[in-house]
Amino acid sequence: MIESYKKNLFIEFSGWFIKLADYAERAEDKFKLPKLELILHTGNIIRGSIIGYDRSRQEKMLMVLTISDSNPKSEITLIPGAQIAAITFLDANKTLMVLEDRSIVSTLELKRTNKQIEEDLEKITENKIHVLLDTDHYPENQRKYILETIKMLPSIFESLMDDELGKKAIDENIKNIKILISQNNKTILDDKELQIEITPDYKFPEKEKQRIKKEIESVL
Repeated sequence: MIESYKKNLFIEFSGWFIKLADYAERAEDKFKLPKLELILHTGNIIRGSIIGYDRSRQEKMLMVLTISDSNPKSEITLIPGAQIAAITFLDANKTLMVLEDRSIVSTLELKRTNKQIEEDLEKITENKIHVLLDTDHYPENQRKYILETIKMLPSIFESLMDDELGKKAIDENIKNIKILISQNNKTILDDKELQIEITPDYKFPEKEKQRIKKEIESVL
């Protein structure tokens, strides 16, 4: 069980926000969503379910459906994602179980997410960067890795563009991003196309994200 937690729970906070908001968008019963305790930097604790995550705002707002013991009525709380210091999964087994039901990623979901990621990148870089996916030909068991990888891109690029040198390097050198399934992990920059190769079995998304970020830095 501990190994399962390590494999499936070690995701950066923004990854969980996206994953839970996406699940909530498709859920029929909002009151059966995974329950969390969000511990703020102030020390306050908000208990409830994430039902929305707005990445278009600079503060990246979370929408949380909260229910208190003293008030049976549902309440909505909006929290800037940066205010979250820790997350407690009130039933980790249940959370993993309901999210595993979404482990098969459809081609349509991949296309929709790809469009959203391109929009997010444009807001971050202020330039149009195309994310090129062979969405109609990825094997079913590989789509979730492609999905996880493209969801990393906005935060990776936000970090890379933390200073003027990074902004200039990306603006001058990257116009397209291509994600490829390969037996090797490597990143190539060729004629303003960033080619990111991934193996379709990585277990720790945060480590994979750091690998990709370092390799992009090395080719710029």
